[in-house]
Order: sequence, then structure tokens, then C-alpha cells
Amino acid sequence: MDPLTQILNLAHLKSSVYCRSELGSPWGLHFAPRSCAVFHVLHRGTGFFRLEGQTEWSPLQQGDLLLLPNGQEHTIVETPTTQPLRNLELDQWGECALMRWSETPSAVLLCGTFNFEFLNATSLFQYLPSVIHIPYSTESPLNRILELMADEAEAQRPAKEVVLRRLADILFVQIIQRWVQIQGKPDRGWLSAFHDPFIGKALELIHSQPQQNWTVASLARSVACSRSAFAARFSALIGEPPLEYLTRWRMQIASRLLTEDPTLRIGEIAARVGYRSEAAFSKAFKRLLGAAPSAYRSTAEQTTD
Repeated sequence: MDPLTQILNLAHLKSSVYCRSELGSPWGLHFAPRSCAVFHVLHRGTGFFRLEGQTEWSPLQQGDLLLLPNGQEHTIVETPTTQPLRNLELDQWGECALMRWSETPSAVLLCGTFNFEFLNATSLFQYLPSVIHIPYSTESPLNRILELMADEAEAQRPAKEVVLRRLADILFVQIIQRWVQIQGKPDRGWLSAFHDPFIGKALELIHSQPQQNWTVASLARSVACSRSAFAARFSALIGEPPLEYLTRWRMQIASRLLTEDPTLRIGEIAARVGYRSEAAFSKAFKRLLGAAPSAYRSTAEQTTD
């Protein structure tokens, strides 16, 4: 199993919001910052978008998709001179909303959010770009998922929110999959780490064997690289030292185990992610997630109830 698949397997969707906006010319929407991922699809019409703080507008064609992994403040408008409605909050529109801003719409914008479990510990989101722009393609499998979501949103069927949440989970994975395909094999940045002969193999070892007593030296030996060269290359591609990444990955797995299996003792979870000392595990867990393992589990149980 490749490292990206392992990361996505842990990024379970907790909740989502989906809405369809029918917009009349001239139209413009300004979205407040969010603590979750946000996506938009310009289902009909053309427009422009930019992140808050940018001066240049980027064009949007019909069918284009945007993903903002960290929910940055942003604006989407018909033309750069359009004055947008300010500080829109997708949550206020409900889990599955149809917003008709005009009886004669010139554009249709599909909007949604992805709110994932274990986001504080995941290694995926912090390495994604601030915005992923995927141009429309007639052959893209994204189209089928978006059509299913649009159909389900407009229908009056029981459990539609559950269906939309499952489809949103697939949509997110396919967005990342398509983005990786578009990127190809870059020679620098986070994606290049997966293709790197040394760091890619090290990531596979970390992800598949988190219980091992890894050190920088043992990882370097396992991939046939000198310790100093390995450490420098890992930090350059991933953006953090090998052992910091290892700890983050271990806590990602631990947070999942804490909430999915209440019968597992803290000590057992610590051992599964490479800690012989429960105290050392708890200290590392609290440092990254802001709560002790037992408190994290209790909070998750209360949220689920």
C-alpha cells in the first residue's frame, strides 16, 4: 500500500455541507475562513477566484473545481469588478441547501465542505497547497460523482444526508487522486517525496511499521543512505525532520484507535504505535493533539453519543 493511500485511509470524513447556488448576473460571493476543507464547482458559467491577500484573479471555466484544503478566506466572482456578498458561512445554509439568488441564473456554483476526523494529527493537509484548481475534463471520474451529488441534493429521499456524506468522501479522494495525476512526478515539493528512491521507501516503512523503534540512523540504513544525507533530504522534501513526521503519523493512528476501539487500553495503543512507555506516549499525544489520550477518547465518545 503506497503512503498516500495509507494517509487517505485515516482521513475519515466526519461531516459535510453541500449546497447549490443559482446566481444571476452580476454575481460574486466572498467566503469567510473555515477550519475545514472547502470545495467549489462552477457547474454553469464562467468566473474568477482569488484567495484573500492576493491581488491577481485566476479565471474559472465551466466545470472547473476548486479545493481549499485549509478553508482559507476567498472570493469567487463573475468578473473582477463585481462587488461580492461578504462573509458567507456555508454552515448557515444547512447540510443540503438549494440557494436561488436569481429566477434567471447565469451561473450555478456547487459548494461544499469536508470536515475530517483526526485532522490535527494528519500529515496530509499541512502539505497540500493553499488551493487546488482542477480544470474540467470530459473524461474525469469526478464528473460522475458530482452528478450523483447534484441528483441526491435535489431529490427528496430519506437518508440523503448520509448518501451525500459518503459521496463527499469519495469526491475528496478523487480530487486528491486527480491532482496527483496532474502534478505527475515533480522534482521538488511534498509529492516528489513519494517518488524519491530514498524518502519514498522511508515513508513506506514509517507508515507500514509504526511500531518499530525507528531512529534517523535505522531509517537511513534501511534505505541505503547516509544518516546526514537522509535527514537533510527528508526535511527538504517533507518539511519536517524524520522523527517529527514519525511522531505525527503515530499519533494519527493512535487517535483513530482511541475512538474506534474503546476496549483497547492506553498502554496497548502506545505499544501499537511504537512506545514502550505509556507516559512518553501520553506526553507526545498531548503535545500534538492538545489533550491526554483518555480525555481525547472521552470527548470523542460524547460527540458520538
